[in-house]
Amino acid sequence: MSIETTQNNNQRKKLNQAFLRPSDAMHYLGIGRTKLHFLSEHDPDFPRKIRLSARCVGWIKNDLDAWLETKSKQGV
Repeated sequence: MSIETTQNNNQRKKLNQAFLRPSDAMHYLGIGRTKLHFLSEHDPDFPRKIRLSARCVGWIKNDLDAWLETKSKQGV
């Protein structure tokens, strides 16, 4: 495997492990702030938000991807 391919794979892994703040998660999922809050508080299958500080929360992109995958398989 070439050095360039290894670097590209490492960059992809870092992107998949990205921490998405609410505004980024909203855009990524294509939903509004109210729906994001509702899912976070009421949908047991939706990934739990991670609190970094009193005013900083977000989600791991891989967790959101897995949730989207299960929703697409369910046909919802």
